Amino acid sequence: MTKRARCLATNHSPQPIRSSKRSLSRAMARPVTRAILAVLLALCTLEVPTPASAGGVTLMLTSNGGSADLIQQGLRIYSAIEEQKNKKKKRRNHAHVDQKGRDNATALSQKGRDNHGLIVQRGRDHRATVVQEGEDNAFGLFQFGRNSSLDVVQDGRGQVGLVVQGGW
Repeated sequence: MTKRARCLATNHSPQPIRSSKRSLSRAMARPVTRAILAVLLALCTLEVPTPASAGGVTLMLTSNGGSADLIQQGLRIYSAIEEQKNKKKKRRNHAHVDQKGRDNATALSQKGRDNHGLIVQRGRDHRATVVQEGEDNAFGLFQFGRNSSLDVVQDGRGQVGLVVQGGW
């Protein structure tokens, strides 16, 4: 009989090392994933406004370049679908409010042309005000849970914003 070497610290036999692409990619993906999550968490905590931090979370995305174009196109497509569903006449500005729950309040004001605004509220006691003045602005606000509040003003041309709030 041959004796196998044992680890002095744990008294276990060493396991053979198996090298495969799958195990290497998993081993490398975990630290990268952890680093990305840590950075996102740090960025989110820097962007949390005071009212939501008391009992909720706010994720605010302000993009430019390709990301802004993607968000703006998404809001435009949503507006076009809603117009077709409701068979409304083509308008210069597009606003849509979708509320489910109770005691939610929304105000959406648009001046100018080709502005797209979307407010979705699910839950209760949400407050939102969106003002768009100028041209080609797009903003989407999604509120979930309860007791979240946000006031936004887009003034100028080509501004894009997307906010997701959750309150408890």
